Amino acid sequence: MQGENKTRPEAARKRRGGRPSAAQVGDVDRRILDAAQRLFLVQGYDATNCEQVVAEAGAGKASLYARYANKQELFAAVVERSVASLLTENLEAVPTDRGVGERLRIAGKLILEHALQEQVVALMRVVISAGYHLPQLAGSANAIGRARGLEIAAAAIAGEQAALPEAMARALPAAAKFIDLAFVPLQMRAVLGDDLNGLRAEAPKAVEEAVQLLLAGGLLDGWQ
Repeated sequence: MQGENKTRPEAARKRRGGRPSAAQVGDVDRRILDAAQRLFLVQGYDATNCEQVVAEAGAGKASLYARYANKQELFAAVVERSVASLLTENLEAVPTDRGVGERLRIAGKLILEHALQEQVVALMRVVISAGYHLPQLAGSANAIGRARGLEIAAAAIAGEQAALPEAMARALPAAAKFIDLAFVPLQMRAVLGDDLNGLRAEAPKAVEEAVQLLLAGGLLDGWQ
């Protein structure tokens, strides 16, 4: 019994001193990105630095720099995470057993619901303010959000064929036109200070007009 009592604490110490679990690593990732997002939104891009982020997150500098080489990479990761759930949740929420017009209406509604959230709009304002000095950063952040929206719209157009790369490629031109018509104008108005509740009320009409224009222009021909 005495030998057993000695080995248990030793085994526990080895476990504690070993490689962190996936859950522990994921928690550090989340804390760093949560802290970075809070600081970027409150202070802006220029006034936030990586030392503040690790202090806010309760993490070490090594943990941050092992993931992100600099503040620009960290900010891009914050933006990417902001739209990542949009892709995952909304691709699953668009039914494939509806007509192409109805699928696109549902996708547009989900995209705009995300885009017109207060926190998302605030993050876009930070992107724009940083863009004056760092146009490459702003362009990268904008590309991340646009790529997610395009993928959702293209998957909605492709329907049951969305798993096929060639079908997604064929759907992209119509998806790009849809994003430009339904999404970009409302998002820009939101960033410039228009009332979010009013914009949310306008969203269904904007989506419907975009769908009708695509149908009338033949951009949805060939899709069921």
